[in-house]
Amino acid sequence: MYEPKFELTNRLVLNLIKFEVEKNTIEREQLAAQAKSKLQLRAKAVNMFHMAHIIGVELTLKDAEKAAEGRKIKTEDARGIILNNYRNILEFVRSNVTDSYVDLDLNILIHLNKILLTDWKEAWESKFRTGGEEIETILDNWINLRDNRIEPLRIQDELLDVLDWYKSSTAKVHNIIRIAVLLYRLIRISPFIVANKLTLIAVADFLLFKNGYIDRTYFPSTRNFDVYEDEYLEAWTQSIEHNENMTLWIERFVRNLANDMVDTREEVQKNLQEETRSIKQPFLDLNKRQLKILRYLQTIPTVKREDYVQMMDVSTMTAFRDLNELVSKKLLKVEGKGRGTRYMLYNR
Repeated sequence: MYEPKFELTNRLVLNLIKFEVEKNTIEREQLAAQAKSKLQLRAKAVNMFHMAHIIGVELTLKDAEKAAEGRKIKTEDARGIILNNYRNILEFVRSNVTDSYVDLDLNILIHLNKILLTDWKEAWESKFRTGGEEIETILDNWINLRDNRIEPLRIQDELLDVLDWYKSSTAKVHNIIRIAVLLYRLIRISPFIVANKLTLIAVADFLLFKNGYIDRTYFPSTRNFDVYEDEYLEAWTQSIEHNENMTLWIERFVRNLANDMVDTREEVQKNLQEETRSIKQPFLDLNKRQLKILRYLQTIPTVKREDYVQMMDVSTMTAFRDLNELVSKKLLKVEGKGRGTRYMLYNR
């Protein structure tokens, strides 16, 4: 079985603790559904923004937010397709990986590569190389790190070896270290004909999500490989020169994840403070009941006056005054008459 080489240094342990503390702090925050959706969208947009930078596409964060919501990115070459495909990978991971039966294996590796290559390369190019194929090096400056001693026909065996180590080490090695070791080994194997680098960035997102570091923290994993790529290349090169000892790489990976988690925690707390201020500060001199119904109508299309009476535990006359005031301030509009009267947001 594959046996990685690394030391558990004090620096590494301290940053692992920092990372876990920041993660737990975020998960303890009580956020409203709207704030959660906003943070999830922002995380996806930040992922798209940094993937665009990685492949050399100029994309503003505002455009990245639109792309995260589903708008297709168009460029004069295939890079727009790649970005759209990467968004599809993010959506695949977030909609499927919560299933406990879905874990990283050879099929998932191929599947992520296949999503990335859709409408960009031929379907048959999404496979492990077996020898004799011309490897696509465009957008892949990690390919020079490949271990050329590994014969192409042994690639699947090498992959199975490191995947076996990853799964068998669950109870013995911290998850982030396991992810770092696996990524380094996948880089050294470079198993694909096309898009090794981009697929492995997607693999990192998969692994971080699978191990619980993204879903409830709104953590944009792709940023890490964009911002810190130069120092990672240096660490990987040093690992190769020191007989595959990956201590430096793991130290830097954990340190940067911890720092990014600090930034994410600050973003989450900023949103929480804004939400708290919006509740505490009067808006257009509205009372708490009126503010509550406005928030409610952001998710539910309409409300009747009797619904308001029950929800707010007030009299019919109070409900009438509250709702009519919202109508007069053009925050709500009315549909129907008599008992069929319904109230909805003015701009809906």
